[in-house]
Amino acid sequence: MADIKLYGYSTSPFVRKLACCLYYKKLPFEFIPVNPIDPKEIAFTQQTQVPVLQIDDEWRTDSTPLALWLDELFPEKPLLGNTQEERKNILALDSWVTNSLILAAFRSGYEGEMNAKFRHRAWRLAAIVSSQTPLSDEVRNTWPDLLKMAPFIKHMMCDLDPSETLAEMQARIPLQLIENLKDGPFFGGRGEPSLADFAIFPQVVFTFMVGIDQHLGLTRVPSLNNWLNNMKPFMPKNPLLVPDFMIVNDLP
Repeated sequence: MADIKLYGYSTSPFVRKLACCLYYKKLPFEFIPVNPIDPKEIAFTQQTQVPVLQIDDEWRTDSTPLALWLDELFPEKPLLGNTQEERKNILALDSWVTNSLILAAFRSGYEGEMNAKFRHRAWRLAAIVSSQTPLSDEVRNTWPDLLKMAPFIKHMMCDLDPSETLAEMQARIPLQLIENLKDGPFFGGRGEPSLADFAIFPQVVFTFMVGIDQHLGLTRVPSLNNWLNNMKPFMPKNPLLVPDFMIVNDLP
């Protein structure tokens, strides 16, 4: 059995995405939380990008290329399908997740009003980070401001369509989410989960499970609720890499 280590922040959708790929393939791994203020845990990479996946003596970065690497090394339970056409379609869905679903979440933080709700959400994220890599009280208190200044969030904002407002983006994405499911049982109308499902799953359940949101909106849409139930058997009870005591709500 390979020695697998996953380095990153449990608050990163890209790190959680790769973890779900590992869970699906039933590959045991060690999660090593990285301190976002002082990422000494990944100093050996001479960069700050996460996730970092180390398999035995080799390490690589970037969640989608890492998923392809996993399929090369561990071809059982493929993440990219079995044909070039399936691979092309799955990668297109995965790209949509990054450039729409995940980007919208970062945009909400970047453009969101600095009100009580925003601060509450940010402080909860800081508490999750600090539970794994302790942060000073000063850093935790300023987390709402740090989110708006984070270089990787600013970098992602470069991919925005400036003609679309945040409100328009937030209205578009749920409709596209339903459309991309294509009656399931998994995204793209596939009969088994793929990389796209593992990119979407931890993103849509995270804020509910850690108590930032009190309702899981997708359960109100029958097709998405069915998809959620189809995904649960492939995932552990806590699929989010956060400590168990940080889980407030179990999936319904």
